[in-house]
Amino acid sequence: MKVIDFHVHPLVKEAFEEDKNLWNAQKNVFNLFTSPQPISTLINQLKEVEVEKAVLLPIDCSTKWNCKIPSNEIVAKIVEKFPEIFIGFASIDPNKENAREELNRSIKKLNLKGVKLNPAMQSFNPLSEKAKEIYDEINDMKLPLIVHTGMVWQSKYSIEYCNPIIWDGIAREYPEMKIILAHFGWPWIWEAAIVAMRNENVYLDVSNTFTGTCFEHMKYLLTEAIPKRVIERFLGGKIVFGSDYPRIEVPKMVLAIKNLDINEEIKIKILYENALKILKM
Repeated sequence: MKVIDFHVHPLVKEAFEEDKNLWNAQKNVFNLFTSPQPISTLINQLKEVEVEKAVLLPIDCSTKWNCKIPSNEIVAKIVEKFPEIFIGFASIDPNKENAREELNRSIKKLNLKGVKLNPAMQSFNPLSEKAKEIYDEINDMKLPLIVHTGMVWQSKYSIEYCNPIIWDGIAREYPEMKIILAHFGWPWIWEAAIVAMRNENVYLDVSNTFTGTCFEHMKYLLTEAIPKRVIERFLGGKIVFGSDYPRIEVPKMVLAIKNLDINEEIKIKILYENALKILKM
């Protein structure tokens, strides 16, 4: 069963060699304290469970925290070296004066294929005019947008703008822009589900494990908190797989989906086909 991993943070050893400030950013901003592994470790994990493509997601926190986790340039270098397995997204800081120019450069010069935003870590209001300027560019370039929704463990970040219901209005204002709500909006999972169900352009990813082990989390998310019948009847075509590597090992997350008691066709959609549609591969 082929897989596309839509949520990988490229915090690999090679990225730290490029950016000497990345270790402090990983610890103090991203709140991850594990030692970075070489990119070969990530690739081996992906191959172990038939991941055909992995989407690399940076976070540009320049304005608030004076760091990039990592930079768009580092993502582009990784993709250039391993184009057969990686797809790079750009992160744009909406608070920057040159945000639109940075987005255009990242797509046209660095050949990145989508955009990642995190309202909590980047400290911006998704409904602000600055943010809408970014959406205008994303929409014009027909790019997918993945945005953090839901829980942020670090109390120094506000979760005021992390409720997925915010994205209902944005999705209706930009009906052609594909929006992926990361982490299924947990704990606001019904809000996330409703936004996805009523907006053709909205999808959900299942990355991170807020409710236990990988399997416990997936079971809770896709068969218990949201009843299995709702997933199979209404949301099967709106969910994409994401691991949240390096916070979580990729094989554990893939196997958690494969071992669920849901329709096999729905598993294929979640693990592969829905992402394929978004990425237009």
